[in-house]
Amino acid sequence: MRTIILLTLGLSALAGARAQTPHRCKSPPYLEGKLTVMYPEEKTMIFEQMYYDAFEQRIRVIAAEKDPNQTQYIDRLMLFREMIYYEISYQNQSCVKRPLGLDFTPIEIPHDAQHTAQIVLGTLSAPGQGVLVNTWVGSMPEAHANYSMTVTEFGCIPITFLYHVEKFGYIIASYYDIVVGIENPEVFVPPPFCADAKLEEQSDGRVADFFTALL
Repeated sequence: MRTIILLTLGLSALAGARAQTPHRCKSPPYLEGKLTVMYPEEKTMIFEQMYYDAFEQRIRVIAAEKDPNQTQYIDRLMLFREMIYYEISYQNQSCVKRPLGLDFTPIEIPHDAQHTAQIVLGTLSAPGQGVLVNTWVGSMPEAHANYSMTVTEFGCIPITFLYHVEKFGYIIASYYDIVVGIENPEVFVPPPFCADAKLEEQSDGRVADFFTALL
């Protein structure tokens, strides 16, 4: 009987949470985890290890990009306050340093986003078997993009972001194995062999927008 009462109270609390009006939220300032990005129109999939520091405005992605013809490996460190980024190759012990021509975009629900749904991933029939999430939609005129963002109700942890970008088409980003915090802050420090890298000023090397930089 006690178990039934506790279960009923727990489900009632979750039901009460669902009844509340969802609020726009910002993800924790430090995150690391995995990210799968799909470009359905180009049949390309990217598997990324992501490190995110909103306080110092730093992002690092270590990715394997697979398309029908080849697999390409990318290690990119983006330092937004310094407005530079590094393409790192440990295999060749080489580093390319280029200007970063965009502002830092935090993982958050934009102020003008519209809430469309609150749903449960899994089930609320028993404790620990479901996750309450919210979906928001909107547009990013500066990037010529529309988006649909799904984040957890508690913690604002990213789940799935769907973008339609004018120059890319549809992009689906799915987050998983997310950890709040950064286990090793040194991941944001360029390796020693990058110390002698010269800043390449050519315009075609400049990252133009957030999607090019992260996705």
